[in-house]
Amino acid sequence: MTDNNRPLLWRKPLQDGVLNSVGYPTTLRRRIDNGALEIKKPQRQDTIWLRSIVSWHRWLGSDKNTILYLRPGHDGNYVYLQRHIPQLDGLVSGEITENYRCDISSIGGLSSSGEDDLNISQLNDFALQRCSEITIPVSSEQLARNLSRYTARLSQMVFSQFSWAPDRLYWNNVDGAHHFAAARFLATQLSQPVSLTGQLNTYSINPQKIRQLTAQWDLFLVPEGIVYGEFKDALLRLKCPFGVSNPPHWENGDEQHFRVIWLERHQTAPARVSRLLAQAGFPSLSQQLSELK
Repeated sequence: MTDNNRPLLWRKPLQDGVLNSVGYPTTLRRRIDNGALEIKKPQRQDTIWLRSIVSWHRWLGSDKNTILYLRPGHDGNYVYLQRHIPQLDGLVSGEITENYRCDISSIGGLSSSGEDDLNISQLNDFALQRCSEITIPVSSEQLARNLSRYTARLSQMVFSQFSWAPDRLYWNNVDGAHHFAAARFLATQLSQPVSLTGQLNTYSINPQKIRQLTAQWDLFLVPEGIVYGEFKDALLRLKCPFGVSNPPHWENGDEQHFRVIWLERHQTAPARVSRLLAQAGFPSLSQQLSELK
């Protein structure tokens, strides 16, 4: 190595330190570029199961709508605080309708089954693939045999519907998925009405709350394993405050592999970090929220 090349060994860290000190996330960029900060995207499926619904209606409810907020302290380390997010209050509203009536053909999803690990997107496909022996013959008698298991419950059912998944009305079942799917398939094939009655739980997003939330915060999904290591260290070098929370539940706990990073849009350092994360391809939870209905 020549004398001219030796300074390059220490010049980059020095340059990074200078740029970090004036508010540019250079260390963060370098760690993203060299793969130290891995980008992962959630693995979500569109299935008939309630597990595939993102549980915005329960998000941070147990934490009373607070996040962990890391603020740079005078000693050069982060101070850990609890910060309430008022925009989450009333983000989702719930309504209960008693004696709700619908036809069996209106049901598009189920809450549980012994085979709810299958990624099937249509109830008819589930009936044909997993219940074929009880879908034949296609007759009113076979329909009646399947329905006989529900005679006492057809008027005492519980349903769920979500404004961010408007194409599916869910039956909140605890058993009987196979016979119900077979009955629904036969009823649609025979054009035979089957009336269901019960309690409907409707969950609706408040668009105004989403606008207020995303006007103040940029939210990103970051792999859980890097948040309190390389990621936090890179932001501390920048003296950048940020928040951390759990994501909403989805897909049988897959969200546990991620954390939500909260960055205030109107502060210089967090805004620069936000732009860098977006350019790098970290999933934007703000964008997902803005697309909800």
